[in-house]
Amino acid sequence: MSLELTIDTTQKVNVKISPTTDAGTPAKLDGIPVWTADGASTVVPADDGLSAFLVSSDVAGDTTFTVSADADLGAGVTTITGSITLHVIDAQATNLGLSADAPVPKV
Repeated sequence: MSLELTIDTTQKVNVKISPTTDAGTPAKLDGIPVWTADGASTVVPADDGLSAFLVSSDVAGDTTFTVSADADLGAGVTTITGSITLHVIDAQATNLGLSADAPVPKV
């Protein structure tokens, strides 16, 4: 499964995983999912690994995040993965920041 998101350089976004079976019913994982990032943005996983904040870099660009987990609840390992492409765009101006200097004589 994959997800694509766009945020600006001043934002972060929380993403969650909800493991399910092929029939769509909730499923458990063996251990804590692992999150990785390939790009300039960073990931801050929750302690249980079921969610994470994707934190934008200070410059525009794309980062691919991968989350992987063990779906085999026994001694074996069956790795399942998901990916998120985070597009980071430059933040737009929302205020002109008007200001004035102290008055001066006009002559």
